[in-house]
Amino acid sequence: MSSYSFSSGFDHHKQMMERIHEQNQVAERDRNPVIQIEDSIIRHVKDFESNLKDGQEVMILAASFGSSVTFYVSAIEFNRPNLIIFHGTTETGGSTRLIQHCNQLNFLLQAVPKHDPDEARTPIGFTHDR
Repeated sequence: MSSYSFSSGFDHHKQMMERIHEQNQVAERDRNPVIQIEDSIIRHVKDFESNLKDGQEVMILAASFGSSVTFYVSAIEFNRPNLIIFHGTTETGGSTRLIQHCNQLNFLLQAVPKHDPDEARTPIGFTHDR
């Protein structure tokens, strides 16, 4: 008589499918530069934010084609396969959205006095196109 049961066969199949899924994720990470950049940006932004003083928040200075723009960042979106989008507001409260190709990604994180000193600092959020 066989000791094979339906549930043990199902568990084995489920484990195999999970391994295949993990291998596919590793292969996608190797092929897609935004995934690698995403991990690095998240790590650097969180590290930068962790060193801010109580009355500070993060602004980004983005430069391109000889001009620059500075804005408060509320979220960074990773839009695969090759775009990184910064959402935020200008110093005067205008809405901003900077869309950059991963090959032209340069930005400066700046610690500046909080735009509204009475409000709690909100950490930069991250959205992922997964």
